[in-house]
Amino acid sequence: MFISLSRAASVGGLIYFMFAEVGFLNTWIISTVTGQGVWLVEKFGFPVAQTAWNKLAVNGLPIEIILACTAIESIALFSGIISSATGATTARKLQVFMISVPVIYVLNIIRVSFTASAYGLSWFGTPDESFHISEHIITKAGSLIALMLISYTVLKMLPEVADMIDGILKMMRIEFRRMVGSNNETKSEL
Repeated sequence: MFISLSRAASVGGLIYFMFAEVGFLNTWIISTVTGQGVWLVEKFGFPVAQTAWNKLAVNGLPIEIILACTAIESIALFSGIISSATGATTARKLQVFMISVPVIYVLNIIRVSFTASAYGLSWFGTPDESFHISEHIITKAGSLIALMLISYTVLKMLPEVADMIDGILKMMRIEFRRMVGSNNETKSEL
């Protein structure tokens, strides 16, 4: 169980670290998300231009895409969890990976495009108010729902992950009871 947990953390951490710290990977993922965001906004007929490798402007208002806008955190997390499914076949892991990670990525492109459009076109008041409402309320709620559905799918298709999580929770409860029990014994001795 700890080996599976360690594998999940190692794989997820390695993926995130590579994109956060390796310059060409960082630039590649940010510029890819920027370009695909511009493409999607254009498909809806809104005035958009890519002004730099990491910047786009909707209706002339500039938006910078940073690493957090690429969904790499969720991609790394799910990749790590999927890789840690001890006992699952490689084919099942690959199937779950293809159902979860590309979906996360595509939904993120939609999120970036929606937020950029809301900001640039002032859909919810001023540009700043529109950014806040679209990024911190609407897309956060949508992301939460999407990640819950994706997590449910991963757990259904890879019950080994659910078993690992259940084992970790059991161990935490045992350790918590041991700690609380030893504190109660110490108090009664005083």
